[in-house]
Amino acid sequence: MKNIIRYITCGLSAFLMTACGDMYEIHEKYLEMGEETYLGAVQDLSAYSGFNRVKLEWYLNADPRISSCVITWEGNENPVVVPVPENRVIKDPMSTIIDLPEGKYIFNMITRSDTGKESLVRTIAGEVYGSTYQTGLSAQGINSISADLNGVTINWVPVEGCTGTTLTYTNDEGKEKVVKVGEGETITVIPDAVLKTSFKLVSTFKPADDAFDDIPTLEKIMVFPAYYVLSEKVWSGIHEQYFDVENTGWTVEASTEELTGELSSNSGPADRIIDGDIKTFWHSQWDGEGANPPLPHELIIDMQNSQDIMSIELYRRNIPSFNSDLKTAVFSISDNKTNWAEVGQLDFPNAPDPNVQTLLLPQAVSGRYFRIMVTASNNKTNASIGEVKFTMGKK
Repeated sequence: MKNIIRYITCGLSAFLMTACGDMYEIHEKYLEMGEETYLGAVQDLSAYSGFNRVKLEWYLNADPRISSCVITWEGNENPVVVPVPENRVIKDPMSTIIDLPEGKYIFNMITRSDTGKESLVRTIAGEVYGSTYQTGLSAQGINSISADLNGVTINWVPVEGCTGTTLTYTNDEGKEKVVKVGEGETITVIPDAVLKTSFKLVSTFKPADDAFDDIPTLEKIMVFPAYYVLSEKVWSGIHEQYFDVENTGWTVEASTEELTGELSSNSGPADRIIDGDIKTFWHSQWDGEGANPPLPHELIIDMQNSQDIMSIELYRRNIPSFNSDLKTAVFSISDNKTNWAEVGQLDFPNAPDPNVQTLLLPQAVSGRYFRIMVTASNNKTNASIGEVKFTMGKK
């Protein structure tokens, strides 16, 4: 028993002597290093997304030894070194912009003194947007684009995240002009646009709340309208400047017409659209076998000879309680009823006004046959037209 106690006592003494030796070696290491003090680290480090670049922003404390800030990230061989001005103002932030390929990054930043002392590391995540993000964007859409004698009017589609659109065109004096469409703007009027010429659209989008760049879309090419749409009041003020087209001998054929149900009012057949009476009208068939055929409805006017057409004045049915059924009429002209050249279209709301509109071309078009395609109705598939009149050019 005494021998066992002796062995335990000797073992414990040996362990304590070894442990004390190891602790001395650890302390000796730090005693040899002396006192180590770090530089002041950056504060409030932030990263802001950009287009093929990122912006880093931070604050420095008052440590006078700081001479530069050093930025690194994975895959970067050469750190970005930002010198610290000697006359810096402590309360003002520092920042730098770094050009980078599209992607997500983790940035490391330390401060450094002229003698090589460094601070603890601060890290921040940042994202860079580039061509991949850009190709997924499209220029702001257009709800409608129309032209009258005051110019071209564009109604824009509201798009979330769109910060603006730039429209570039050549005006009626041959000069390139740029129109800036602000965020949230819904209507733009271009008074000096040239019909049937192209224009360019580029929109910008903010990819994230913390982004400092707006990303531009790829350029989109569009074309101004090929004709003017005039109200009854505007057309009546200039109508006398144009020659009317005489329609004697003309005939009309239609894919559908009401031959019985409207005859009490001298209406229904297709030829009522050229009888000179705006109170009579053509109507699609609604009675008997084959009633209510689907859209579109086609009416073809045979003008007997080739005619120059510069304006088309169209009246809807002139009965207030029923005159809103026609919605869209598309016009084309041809010499042979086979090859058609589209001239334009008129659109009407589901309301009594306007009941008449005029399509005015910048130059006359020629052909023997004039086609009206009713492609949309405000009354299911039913449609009617009161009268169609033409002019051939200015006096």
